[in-house]
Amino acid sequence: MSFMLGLGQRLAAVIETELHEQAEIQSFQDAFSAANLRDPAAGSLSLIAEDVVGVGLGFLHALPGADGITGQKIGYVALLAVTDAAEGTGVARQLLTAAEDWAREQGYAALSLDVFASNHRGRNFYEKNGFAAETLRLVKKL
Repeated sequence: MSFMLGLGQRLAAVIETELHEQAEIQSFQDAFSAANLRDPAAGSLSLIAEDVVGVGLGFLHALPGADGITGQKIGYVALLAVTDAAEGTGVARQLLTAAEDWAREQGYAALSLDVFASNHRGRNFYEKNGFAAETLRLVKKL
């Protein structure tokens, strides 16, 4: 679990917002990751990708969710991160494919996730892998 929590800085680094300081973003990311990984929801999935000698390359955590419109059960990818060294090597795609397989095995009709607007590389990755935007949250600093 320390490997997964250790990627929190990498996850927080792609978040840019006018509303929050970097320390707040990091605190949010650390708390979100800890809550999901230390006390996972029933029926959740946690995967770690490693190289041939056991060095961590990335991880994914998914859990049961609900469609925001129908309430139908769907899968939700709460966390997906890879190390700098693994970026662009296909590790994230392998983890996402495993999550899709898990969701199908659970009988879910869809797999959802959230990605910050400033995470351009992540957004492109998800779109290339068949995900499409369904909602867009807009925020105004007062």
